[in-house]
Amino acid sequence: MIEFGKIYRCQMDRIESQGLVLIEKESQEEIWTKPSLDFPFIKGKELPIFVWMRGEDGQYWGSLQMPRILLGEVEFLRVIKQTPFGIFLDWGLEKELLCPLSHIVDEPRPEMLVAVRLMLDEKTNRLMASMKWKKQTIPADDDFFRSMEVNLQVMETSDMGYVVLVNQEYMGMLYENQIFKPLRIGEKRTGFVNKVREDGKLDILLQRPGYGEVIDSSKQLLQAIEKAGGRLPLGDKSEPDEIVKLLNMSKKVFKKSVGALYRNGQIGMSDNSIWKVENDGD
Repeated sequence: MIEFGKIYRCQMDRIESQGLVLIEKESQEEIWTKPSLDFPFIKGKELPIFVWMRGEDGQYWGSLQMPRILLGEVEFLRVIKQTPFGIFLDWGLEKELLCPLSHIVDEPRPEMLVAVRLMLDEKTNRLMASMKWKKQTIPADDDFFRSMEVNLQVMETSDMGYVVLVNQEYMGMLYENQIFKPLRIGEKRTGFVNKVREDGKLDILLQRPGYGEVIDSSKQLLQAIEKAGGRLPLGDKSEPDEIVKLLNMSKKVFKKSVGALYRNGQIGMSDNSIWKVENDGD
């Protein structure tokens, strides 16, 4: 069955007075869309179509343009205008996306970027945005474990660091004292679970915890040495700020990584310098 807010692979079938008709490959349902000069009609040609509504006559309508957000996802979208019914957002399609008054948080103004989740309004059977993405998250369960790799989206700052959305559904926290790389609101990146809290939220790290962190950081350190021409002006006596500035890692992780590379015979080191060792077999 065709669902609104999703992308489907379709084949061009025919052109009618109302628009271009495509056939969805699996269901064989017809999807109508507005023709575009960017996509000249070639019968049987496959195209991705974003389905966004169904008319009163039962026809599915889609778009050849791809939106910035899909059903169930959270994204930062620009506010276009305010109305008595809610705010309208730019989601990449010609028709703007409505966030109803009942789903607005705080006081968004035109040109602001706001975090919203794309949902289906069960009353109207139309797609809508909701700024209440926090209430729509669910508690983390036993499926999560320490060092598990997850997808993150940086949502907002807090007194402790950054609030992140994990795998689009779970709330997480990146603590300030464990961040060694610049972050920006809305940024997406990979992270790792450090702890599942009793309240169902997740403590997240940007580096893999435990020995995995040393392996990842050792690779990063060796690449930095090679990029610098074979030697870095860092060592056991270096200040933590110097290490963060050059490598975006803590001194604790730096020392563990240096130790691992030194034991493997990959680098030499002094109090204020580390360098790559060229093995005879290289």
